[in-house]
Amino acid sequence: IAKRGRTGLISLAVLLLLVGASYVLTEGRQNNAAASTASQVEGKSMVTVPVDAGMEAVVTLDHKTGELTGYVLNRFTGQFFVQYRYNIASDFPTFKGNYLMCSGIADFTGFNGNERLANGVIYIADERTGQVTAYAIPWNSQFRNNTTAPQRRAFIPLDKARTRFM
Repeated sequence: IAKRGRTGLISLAVLLLLVGASYVLTEGRQNNAAASTASQVEGKSMVTVPVDAGMEAVVTLDHKTGELTGYVLNRFTGQFFVQYRYNIASDFPTFKGNYLMCSGIADFTGFNGNERLANGVIYIADERTGQVTAYAIPWNSQFRNNTTAPQRRAFIPLDKARTRFM
């Protein structure tokens, strides 16, 4: 019994040591995990994109029309209150196949005031040519703190890259 009690105390001491080390290594900051989701069916893609603390946008892409549409839910009312639209057709002039779409986390700096870019970015690729274009979501940090009137905005194309060289 004494051996079992000593083993339990050692296990507890190791656990407390690990918790303390974790706290020191993270300097007491909370590590908030973030996850995005993506889904695709023939001719349509949908992703979620982080916008601000505890908020995300749901974004859809119609492959036939090139229409990129997104919405953000109001934290107070549960209603969609910010709408984003942009047609990507001119960004992919030789498009003849399928698009691929995913989202990522972005920490854009260099913005002063409430107007800035959201915490996420949307990546859209043409599967045939391999061209990838990144799109930002314009965001006003005051949106998360009040029940602002519905807003209409446009996605912002950021940059293009090639993943396939012909």
